[in-house]
Amino acid sequence: MVIKSRFFRFYPFSCFFINKFLILYKKTREMTYLDTDKQTLADLSIVEDMRNEHPLCSLFSATETKKGKQLMLHWITYPLNDISAIRKRQEAIAWQNLPELPLNEEELDFIEYYLEYRDQIRKPNILISLTSAFDRLLRHDAKRYVIKRGVILIIRLLNQLELLRTNLPKDAPLLLKEIAQSIQYTMYSSELKEVIKHSKDNKTHLSTYIFDRYDYLFRCTHLELVRELLSHIYILDACRSAHRTATSKGYCCCPGMTTSMDFSINGFVHPFTEKGRKNNWKMDNGNICFFTGSNMAGKSTTLKAIAIAVWLAHCGLPVPAVSMTCPVFDGIYTSINLPDSLRDGRSHFMAEILRIKEVLQKAKSGKRCLIILDEMFRGTNAQDAFEASVAVNEILKKYLHCSFLISTHILEYAQHFEKDKTCCFYYMDSKIENGQFLCSYQLRQGISEAKVGYWLVKKELGGL
Repeated sequence: MVIKSRFFRFYPFSCFFINKFLILYKKTREMTYLDTDKQTLADLSIVEDMRNEHPLCSLFSATETKKGKQLMLHWITYPLNDISAIRKRQEAIAWQNLPELPLNEEELDFIEYYLEYRDQIRKPNILISLTSAFDRLLRHDAKRYVIKRGVILIIRLLNQLELLRTNLPKDAPLLLKEIAQSIQYTMYSSELKEVIKHSKDNKTHLSTYIFDRYDYLFRCTHLELVRELLSHIYILDACRSAHRTATSKGYCCCPGMTTSMDFSINGFVHPFTEKGRKNNWKMDNGNICFFTGSNMAGKSTTLKAIAIAVWLAHCGLPVPAVSMTCPVFDGIYTSINLPDSLRDGRSHFMAEILRIKEVLQKAKSGKRCLIILDEMFRGTNAQDAFEASVAVNEILKKYLHCSFLISTHILEYAQHFEKDKTCCFYYMDSKIENGQFLCSYQLRQGISEAKVGYWLVKKELGGL
């Protein structure tokens, strides 16, 4: 009978941890990520690089907490490739009624400090608590201040989270409903439910023994549960930051993610170009898109703008566009700012070949990939570059499950495939008028025949 009573006493707690394990296991299985590599991260300035270009995470830097900022960096560094997970994050960010954070940044930082504080962790004891109380009447104890304030803040945190949970509207997005459900499980299936009854305005007096008891509960017994509750706040912080960015910059919060190969962007712009012109683009024919145009017309910037939009869409974050339909890719790979490899004794031309081979191995594996190749084979002569580019293009045509975006200034290369149904063509408009080089940075369908290289050389070097 004793064994039976003990079993039923701890059965609710066992169920709680089993349920939490199953939920976390399910989330882990569902959360799958987009594949990429260091070269792509550098090309798109996802993180800080040697060129000191704006990292992509700076677009969503207005978080209210340090841990919220870290979470946002994680979201941007590790895009998703699960359509349901992407949509769940999108819907939460787009929601107009995102709740306020339950505590301010300083209070949350103090809680984090308190939880990491390892001094004076002990099981509650009435006699020890009374003795300590008398001792503290005679002297100021800085350690005790940390514990006391930490306990009070967590009590207030629990009450505020309970209000957030109970006041969440029925039409709230799925991500917030899951957070509310997790809060309920965490608090009401553990001893934390006892703490909720204390008033949120801190008027309820706590004895020294109760302080010690709650301190042991927060920093020892249920430390991981408290951390999990805090993680929900940081998710909310990241969502609020992304929502503010979308509102202030006019970004699209919910680009349409599809399992088909439908691929189009309306009103897109590179997020770090000043007064950038919005463009429309669509993969309306085949799986290969050529971008032509003169030097300085904006081909590379356009390629980066499309790639960034695709990247952010897979992060579940707002994209710098009016609207977008995007396939859910398994990977994104670019070859834009490819360096020479002096250490290995490779020329730029050889480095290009090996990079193309590397990304095509991904396509060959069956993964649905977005692959961007900027100015292929610029490290060799024009005839070699043309023949090599044509050879590569014949390989690309085999991988219909992938999308290839290629910029080139070799007009003969683009014209060679002009009637090929696997290819579509866009160019950046530019012209020379009244002795001035004019770029509209307007993307148009077709192949550009603009040639300005000789004119630029004559203009800049004519007086030498």
